[in-house]
Amino acid sequence: MNTVVYSLQCLLVFGVPVLFGWALLRRVFREANWLALIPGAVVVGLAALMAAVNELRFFYDMRIAVWSAYKFLLALSLVLVVALPRRIPPPRLPGCVDRPWKLWLVIAGTVAVAFYYGIPAFQGYLNDAWWYHYPAAVQIQNLERFPLPNIFSLDDPLYYHHGPDILAACWSSLLDRPVQASFAINIVIFAPCAFLLSFALLSRLARNYWGALLGASFLIAGGNLRFLLLLSEKHQGVIGALQAFNSQSVQGLQQLMFTPSQALGIPLVLILLLLFRHISLRPSWLVLGVFGLLLGTVTLVAEWYFLPLLAGVTLCLLVPALKGRAPRANHWGWRVLPAAVAIAWGTFNHTYLGGIFGHFWLPSTTVQEVSGSRQFMAEFKAESAAALAALERLTPARETDQAGVRPSAPDRTRPSSAPPLEIDSTVPVESILPPGQAVEIFQPRWTVPNLVPLRLNLDHFGQVASWESAASSDSTFIPIFGSQFFMEVTPVMLFGLPFGVWLAWRKRSLTVLLLSWLAVSAVIPPIVFDWGYRSTDFLRFFTASFCFSALLFGWFVGELLSRLSLRLRLLGGVLAAGALITPISLGVIGLLPGTLSTVKQVADTARSLSQLEPTASINGPAEPPVMSRTVPSGVFEKLALETGNFLFPFTHGRDRGIVIVPRDQVPKVKYFPQWMKMATLSQLMLPTGWHWQESLYSAYYREAVMTLDPRAITSLDARWVIVSNVFQDRIPPRVATALADHSRFVPAATLREGSYFMIVFRIVP
Repeated sequence: MNTVVYSLQCLLVFGVPVLFGWALLRRVFREANWLALIPGAVVVGLAALMAAVNELRFFYDMRIAVWSAYKFLLALSLVLVVALPRRIPPPRLPGCVDRPWKLWLVIAGTVAVAFYYGIPAFQGYLNDAWWYHYPAAVQIQNLERFPLPNIFSLDDPLYYHHGPDILAACWSSLLDRPVQASFAINIVIFAPCAFLLSFALLSRLARNYWGALLGASFLIAGGNLRFLLLLSEKHQGVIGALQAFNSQSVQGLQQLMFTPSQALGIPLVLILLLLFRHISLRPSWLVLGVFGLLLGTVTLVAEWYFLPLLAGVTLCLLVPALKGRAPRANHWGWRVLPAAVAIAWGTFNHTYLGGIFGHFWLPSTTVQEVSGSRQFMAEFKAESAAALAALERLTPARETDQAGVRPSAPDRTRPSSAPPLEIDSTVPVESILPPGQAVEIFQPRWTVPNLVPLRLNLDHFGQVASWESAASSDSTFIPIFGSQFFMEVTPVMLFGLPFGVWLAWRKRSLTVLLLSWLAVSAVIPPIVFDWGYRSTDFLRFFTASFCFSALLFGWFVGELLSRLSLRLRLLGGVLAAGALITPISLGVIGLLPGTLSTVKQVADTARSLSQLEPTASINGPAEPPVMSRTVPSGVFEKLALETGNFLFPFTHGRDRGIVIVPRDQVPKVKYFPQWMKMATLSQLMLPTGWHWQESLYSAYYREAVMTLDPRAITSLDARWVIVSNVFQDRIPPRVATALADHSRFVPAATLREGSYFMIVFRIVP
């Protein structure tokens, strides 16, 4: 019975947004293509759910906001069906899909895409989800209401494309699934949708079956000539092959769909391209207004798609009016309406764009003011220290009595296979040294970071940033006329971009013009602009250019294959085969034992495949993180989950903690530390500080980790301290001295797994 109820709940959770998307596409845009309707309804419905939850979370907690959003979408679906009873032609297949085997081939490709990306996703490969999206999704569930805090600096507002994180938080909250499984669900949903929408778009523009199928395949799988690097002695063995195939400039191939913002951003832009044809043929206030809302929703997912798409849509709508092809009196309002609605909607979505406006125009509470008020409150509480200390000594005792009891609320971060750990409420702290060393007051120095350090790329002109060192301020650049960059953009961009420009001039179709604009304009920012330590973020524009060039390249190959000349057909076959060698080889290598675990470890620690030895064994970690060199696999995750089981019933995900880690893992750090995973798995908020540049939070956290300075702890507003031999064998002496004072740090519990343990201390203000 429970299985039946849960199945009905899943049907409701995924069915209501799809119902709304279907009603919107059919009633408002009058879409009649099956291959655009099915994936389009999924993408539009989930985008609407994402936007609705984002707005409602400013006023309500997670449960109320999510179910209110579902009620709103269901009611709006009924309104669309009842209030817009139009005569709409029945859905049909594209004209180029004129035989059953062609349809079955498209279906087989869709299923293959789901498995190609779904298997690694459900086995834990989530690319940069650990970096920001995973902690943000946990905070979306646990915070009482928005705005979201910055996960690296908890007193700063979050300006980020957190739309995919909202969806992951919804699945986790509604289905009681781990957050990492929710991100995998997103990948399995959006990757096949991107494939189908690509096919639908090209089948409508090119009317060429093989061109549409190849274009969809190139967009999903990528394609380049990096396999030629296998001819060198540097790339030998499985690790060497992975290094050869790994693209460091154009974020395509494997990284594309495993990045949450790209996984949702690509199909969302594709459905907007498909809908643009309707607003250019049958414009109305309703159609243009709804299109503007969908366009503004892109800011929650990928700002680098929103800006070129906004400019392209506006130009395509204004150019005919400027040339006098339409009556200006009746059409000027229509032509500027999508841009006006999108800008108004996107500005207040709490993304990077909203952050720029807020940075220059809107007042906000600074970190200095917050930390100063906390220090004042600490001094005020110190006047009644005796009574407060007596009260706080009783609180951990009551909590300890419940330490061995499972929380009544469902644990959404625990994998079902993780066995319970031993929880000992009597905490022996053998490593604590006797007191005898005073704690000095720390005086951090901090300068306000520049939100928009944007300038022309004069220092690295002719070069683009690389993903090689994207996790630090030591960014690397590669020349655009070098062999490495040439292999990465050939043949997709080298042939797709010129063909797109030629099509835009020859076809004179607004949709083709918009597609070509997106492919060409996205090349400019990575080459022309320099964004300091964030320069690698411009490579996301390259991803857009690569994806849309892939569509144009597939169109080009399809035209060659349909020619009568044997030479042109052979050329098309060679280009298609050359582009598909790399993704097919990656799929074959991924089937080898140990490949996925190695790639997952590299992604989880924000390292690069180029740092691994080409001759290293694929069956074991080639370069494990410092904190887990001698820790068996799974121990860290189990201890982190048990920490959450103990703390979450008391903290409700809002209390902050400090993890005592080795000196080389204290902010400022180059690579994303493993202990941030513990924060997200245990749902405990860690005030870590922004790890790419200096900040007041990172300075305070550094001092708290090394000395447990009272002022630093007070400014961080931390309530817990976690010590473990998973991170290091011996804690810093000044930390041990401070922890020995049980009037400040009261032992709460020891969590054990074999010879490894985590000790949790409650901080007494």
